[in-house]
Amino acid sequence: MGYIQGICIKNYRLLKDVALGAILTPAASSDQNAPLPEQGKPLTPITVVIGRNGYGKSTLCDALGFIVDCLKSDAEQACISRGGFDKIASEGSNRIVEFQIRYEDLLYNLCITADEYNIPFIFAETLSHVSPHIGGTSSVNFFVQNGKGKVLHPRLGTIDDIRLADKRRSVLSTLGNLTDYPDIVSFREFLDSWYLSYFTPDAARVPPLIGPQKHLSRRGSNLANVVQYWEREHQGRLDDMLSRVLGTILGIRKIETHPTEDGRLLLRFFEQSPKPFYASQMSDGTLKLVAYLLLLGDPAPPPLICFEEPENGLYHRLLGTFIEEIRHRAEESGGAQFFITTHQPYLVDALDPHEVWILDKGSDAFATVRRASDDPLVRSMVDEGMPLGALWFSDYLEGA
Repeated sequence: MGYIQGICIKNYRLLKDVALGAILTPAASSDQNAPLPEQGKPLTPITVVIGRNGYGKSTLCDALGFIVDCLKSDAEQACISRGGFDKIASEGSNRIVEFQIRYEDLLYNLCITADEYNIPFIFAETLSHVSPHIGGTSSVNFFVQNGKGKVLHPRLGTIDDIRLADKRRSVLSTLGNLTDYPDIVSFREFLDSWYLSYFTPDAARVPPLIGPQKHLSRRGSNLANVVQYWEREHQGRLDDMLSRVLGTILGIRKIETHPTEDGRLLLRFFEQSPKPFYASQMSDGTLKLVAYLLLLGDPAPPPLICFEEPENGLYHRLLGTFIEEIRHRAEESGGAQFFITTHQPYLVDALDPHEVWILDKGSDAFATVRRASDDPLVRSMVDEGMPLGALWFSDYLEGA
């Protein structure tokens, strides 16, 4: 499983021009024949973003969700769900919202704007193979601008015209369902598989209908179904999770599902007493931790997992263990890539400087971002044994 090397976002709310990792310029709305110089070092399997309230952490997560929503529905619906195009376009910008994702040797650009009636549509979209060593694009899978473009047919070697009937819809979502275009299909499946966590403890407390399910839903409403699947297919992994994390720190020795007569599935937790506790009785933090561990233990994990402030509701001693589980999963063959925002120094203590990005605000009140490892003083102090979270708490990171 490959990793995102870099991501660039322009004119999206507070993110007027931010880039994380290795990106290539220019963006899709610029000259396609221009060289593509590489900027920055690639993202790591774990990327953690810190910063003060109102500095753009939630906006970063939402930008990832916006890209997925454009793929799964269309640009207009993605904007409507966020209050309309005027709510997402940066104030004073040229009203072209741009995203660039570099994934292995693929470069995807997506540009959204609005017409004279303020209806959002996809102004430009490209998927290319890139080779920074030759200073440009080695081949273009497709390129569309203002509803017209070209697509390369890899088997026939022909370049065909594209004319869109609906400019609100992504070319990636259309061509990505045709087996004639394997690279486009592969990248569509990659984006479509991103997991953006919106876990809601109350959703996990409602007993679902009986039936094992392989993957956790974004809100966690099928938590009991996933446990039921693990009981049937991966009991050893479930027992390992209990012994390593839940039993050691929270004292939970057993989790099991129990069907009801009306076809619902209860989730039961056992501590020292033989009498169980049910999901409706468990704390928000316990339910969240179980959900996260099931997600991390998924034998077929999503390629990208995004957690927004996962520390909320969790005991601080769990955060180091949580990052260890994430690191173990990221380093596995075929493991996931993680994008996390946090306010918690204890979580940052378990990280290396090259894994941490700091959001700040520039003089224009828009977000800026930098890597913690870019600061020589921070690198030196971490090398001497100072925990990174402690440096953050002591104001060595923010405002540097």
